[in-house]
Amino acid sequence: MNQIKFPISIDNDAAHRNVKLLMRQHKQLNIQLDEEPNAWISSQGVTGLRYQLNNDSWRWLLNYLQTGQCEDFGIFPSELPQFPSGFQRRTLESLIDSKCNIARIPFLRETQSFIKLRGLFKFGKLFFSIRRTDDFVDYLISKGL
Repeated sequence: MNQIKFPISIDNDAAHRNVKLLMRQHKQLNIQLDEEPNAWISSQGVTGLRYQLNNDSWRWLLNYLQTGQCEDFGIFPSELPQFPSGFQRRTLESLIDSKCNIARIPFLRETQSFIKLRGLFKFGKLFFSIRRTDDFVDYLISKGL
């Protein structure tokens, strides 16, 4: 017998309001990106706030991390376009190419199936976990990571 799985509905507008409230309080945001694309946002007093991204909301989050500005005029969090696969990797590569402060989190053994990287900004951190492939490792080596 097959089980019926219903998609989990998320109130992205409420998540957006909560993220903006954290920004207005000038909190340091820790943002973990995944492939959906979702941002899992944590800060002092808040853990694991799920926020679904679109192009505008991603630029808004990145702008806050870099400058501390929280103005969200023209951002509609309920409009969620479909991103092609590889969102997390494309995002990371664009940050590396634009000379953002991205560092690899070292492990004692290089046998992990995922490579963990961290982006450091004035108003928070971005965390990435990218599947280890030869071409991705070569890309990181070419960029000095």
